[in-house]
Amino acid sequence: MTGYSENFLESMNAVQVHSKVNEETVALIVFGACENHGDHMPFGSDFIFPIEVAKRIANKVDNLIVLPAIPYGVSTHHKGFQMTVSLQFETAVNIMLDIFSSLIANNIKRILIVNGHDGNIGPIESAARSVKNLHKDVIICCLESWWTLIGQLENGLFDVWKGLGHGGEAETSGMLAVHPELVNMDFAPGEVIPNLPSNVRIYWNFDELTRTGATGSPRHATAEKGKKLLETIDKVLISFLQEMELNHWNYGIRKDTKDDNSQADWR
Repeated sequence: MTGYSENFLESMNAVQVHSKVNEETVALIVFGACENHGDHMPFGSDFIFPIEVAKRIANKVDNLIVLPAIPYGVSTHHKGFQMTVSLQFETAVNIMLDIFSSLIANNIKRILIVNGHDGNIGPIESAARSVKNLHKDVIICCLESWWTLIGQLENGLFDVWKGLGHGGEAETSGMLAVHPELVNMDFAPGEVIPNLPSNVRIYWNFDELTRTGATGSPRHATAEKGKKLLETIDKVLISFLQEMELNHWNYGIRKDTKDDNSQADWR
């Protein structure tokens, strides 16, 4: 991994934190996982890649700090593969609740999550809704599934399955762009597109879908595709943050608020 950004909390001292953190600070946190991504990809892909995304955003947006990433997630559906390190759903929710509560105790009420793992989506929503019910002025937002979003926004970028897959075309391309030294394309497995229904979800275990730990088409991955998907993710997150800042982090009914009296009506 490359060096720290000056906006990473773990590399800041107390003086820097005091000058940087205030009630308008946005705290960005990465939730990842530690699990098999096929023979060609590192086990930490689900946090290594989002950390690089976070670094790029932090270098382009003012008043944002990046918290230490959480390298473990809910990976119980991957336990059929060696060295899966998983949290239980309830454990993940409690970790998230503790982090959110710590931020709120430090008067940070703007939290942006960059999620790198599908198994974290449920716990993130559970924790975020619990916090929101207790703290109505706290805003928790999340890029839940960059790997799905990128296939929707970049039609034609990927050759197979809109880039989808675990250790597939998009994910492998992203890692080739940020840390090519951690990817060994000589070990990239062949194409695996699971036979699943389109409109009804099956809650599968991953070893029911693949024998290699990867799905999709990793052999179609390139660093050039990875650079393009990084640019797209940058634009999505930066545009979001700029829009929220422009609206003073108001949204919904609050976005149309004109004065303090009208604010009192909905509060």
